[in-house]
Amino acid sequence: MSTIRQAFRALVRTPGFTLAVILTLALGMGANTAFFSVVRGTLLRPLPNRAGDQLVYLRQASGASGEDNIGFSVPEVLDLRGGSTTLQGVAEYSSLQFTMHGHDDPVRINAGIVTGNYFDVMGLARVAGRLFDARDDGPAAAPVMVLTHDFWMRRFGGDTGVVGTSVRVNGRTVPVVGIVQPAPRFPGSTDVYVNMVTSPHHLSATMVHGRTHRMTEVFARLAPGVTLEQARAEVKRIEGVMHADHPDVYQEASRYALSVTPLRTSLTENARVTLWLLMGASTIVLLIAVANVANLTLIRGVRREREMTVRTALGAGTGRLRRFLLAENLTLALAGGVAGLALAFAARGLLVSFAQQFTPRADEIALDGAVLAFTLGVAFLAAIALSFAPRLGHEGSLAASLAAAGRRGTSSRHGHGMQRALVVAQVAISVVLLAGAGLFLRTLLNLGAVDPGVRIENVLTLELPIEANGRTQDQIIGMLEQIRGEAAALPGVIEAGIGSIVPLRSTGFMLDVAADGRPLAPGEPQPRAEFRTASPEYFRAAGISLLEGREFQATDRRDAARVVVLNRALADRLFPNESPIGKRVAWTGEVLRFIGLSGDWRTVVGVVGNTRDDGPEAQPAPIMFQPFAQEGFNGAFVIRATGDPASLGPSLLRIVRRHDAQQLVENVLTLEQVRDTRVAPRRLNALVITLFGALAVLIAAVGITAVLAFSVSSRVGEIGVRMSLGADSGSVQRMVLGEGGVLIALGLAMGVTGSVMAARLVTGLLFQVAPWDPVTLGGVVLLMTAVGVVACWIPAVRAGRVEPAVALRAD
Repeated sequence: MSTIRQAFRALVRTPGFTLAVILTLALGMGANTAFFSVVRGTLLRPLPNRAGDQLVYLRQASGASGEDNIGFSVPEVLDLRGGSTTLQGVAEYSSLQFTMHGHDDPVRINAGIVTGNYFDVMGLARVAGRLFDARDDGPAAAPVMVLTHDFWMRRFGGDTGVVGTSVRVNGRTVPVVGIVQPAPRFPGSTDVYVNMVTSPHHLSATMVHGRTHRMTEVFARLAPGVTLEQARAEVKRIEGVMHADHPDVYQEASRYALSVTPLRTSLTENARVTLWLLMGASTIVLLIAVANVANLTLIRGVRREREMTVRTALGAGTGRLRRFLLAENLTLALAGGVAGLALAFAARGLLVSFAQQFTPRADEIALDGAVLAFTLGVAFLAAIALSFAPRLGHEGSLAASLAAAGRRGTSSRHGHGMQRALVVAQVAISVVLLAGAGLFLRTLLNLGAVDPGVRIENVLTLELPIEANGRTQDQIIGMLEQIRGEAAALPGVIEAGIGSIVPLRSTGFMLDVAADGRPLAPGEPQPRAEFRTASPEYFRAAGISLLEGREFQATDRRDAARVVVLNRALADRLFPNESPIGKRVAWTGEVLRFIGLSGDWRTVVGVVGNTRDDGPEAQPAPIMFQPFAQEGFNGAFVIRATGDPASLGPSLLRIVRRHDAQQLVENVLTLEQVRDTRVAPRRLNALVITLFGALAVLIAAVGITAVLAFSVSSRVGEIGVRMSLGADSGSVQRMVLGEGGVLIALGLAMGVTGSVMAARLVTGLLFQVAPWDPVTLGGVVLLMTAVGVVACWIPAVRAGRVEPAVALRAD
């Protein structure tokens, strides 16, 4: 305890050094702790599910269409369930959106429609009430609902009294029977679980018997003692039997393929590269911080050589001195660690939002005991490293030791060399981080320069998810058209249109499509397109260019001839090198009879430009538009205004409420906001890396300044001699600048080399920019050079102001 007290008193006597070290360590350890909590919560922590490592997720891909997950039909699930011995349980999950009435205002919910064995297969436990089981399967079962933990807390404030109450969903009264434990919501965001009978379509003959009606996700649990490779081999065998028994469904050209992936891997497959890279970046920042503190410690150690020499000469052994330094540095490191933990805690909300862009496990991020142990471990290692950085005095006569300690110009060559090496490393690492930030910023600029295919300025969008509630489709279309007409009459509105979805969003509702008189060549896959509807005003309101033919007209109604408008991508696919106007196309495939869509021939009356609905980096999807008056149901409004479109929101809401007081209104966003959501993950990448780079540069600049300042202070006598012999302040300043310039040049050379090598790791996260982009590297070199010059200039000016007589007396 006496050693700790002595160390504490020594640190109090040097408040500037103490504060600088604690802040530097806090920044480095805070960043490292924060991202360790992210990596642990999303990548390292075991799943909360019972025996989570035994859970697998099955996918079916179509190589011809480029879709890596088209889902499963019920007959395909039955084939898997009946033909597998390696899978102990096979559970089904489908996702639909419903409007839930009851318990205050209506709310749009994401419902997971699951089989009775779902919770048992997934290894999930109840928080209150009960979960589903076999009695909840089949057409005779009563509809029931289980709330996810997140929705229960968000909507009902954690009140268990909600269990046993009823809500109205999909035209049915559904009792809430339970609440499930917290768990990652995959494959999509889920608010509630309901059994199959809650969605009559899921028990219909078309759903049960349609082999191409794929809208089911499949989860399974490996049987005891079964390896993943064994399960994959068996699923591959079942796949072969399916393809052999139904060659008309699994055409060779479509290249269907099943895969089995551990659920834990599926939950984080989009996050691993990004999060590990950011963990690496935060570790680099920590290393820079520790290196900077090591420099400060070396400088302080040289200045304390006389103190250590006296302690040694008076009988203090090397071990005792090391313990004293360890007590000092442990105090500093623990203080920096506590401050770093506070920073990490403050940043948790931002980190969760960041991780949510990549993985559904983001909610599991927490500053728990493991994170605390990690931070303490880092602090302890930093303290040990710092305790062995300074040189201790040597035992011997006091006079000899003091004389040796007094020779400031020659006593610290080893210390000077280590300090310079650390500065070079700091500059190099800063260059690597800045280069990464520059590449991400260039990516953002390139994404922003991509033409989205719409004119985004001054456009407001909103969505009205419609429930029939006894109304016919014609009545719903009529109501939505009346709302559109009243919206178009508002002051400041240029045009108002309706469609099935707003621009720059994707439904993912892809169907097979055929062109009249154009049979497929042998081995050619069936073309597919996204189904959409649009009113005559939709394209003008959205600013989608008409390339050929005409837009829809008011006469294109249900009793008129069937017409369509194609986007450029679909027109080029179906009718390459010729105009499609007047040609006929049709939806095709077995799935049509399941969804009630006509397979009649439709005449192409127009071609519009492509829109980047899957993001600016994705290729435009082929789209076929039908007139809203012929095929419409839900209403997605697009309203172009003369001024700020957001100001129209309250007026539009009043119009909707006049027609249906209970109608839910969702996603009231400008088209600019819709576009920005597509690049939000990349913007966050750039922001985080830029912050890391800025932090590294700041720490490196402090390190350069400190090393050169110490160099100047230790060479005051030499500088005094030089100036006494005729050297002016300018030559002294150039000497110091040259010394710093060598360090910066070495660091830049190493940093540029490291940047080129490291940038290959982020190639998949870049867009239209090479990992070794010369513009980015050139800008980073210029920036780091400017920072280095400023950092060198401060001690250089100080050196130029040394008074020769004072310096010689001091030496």
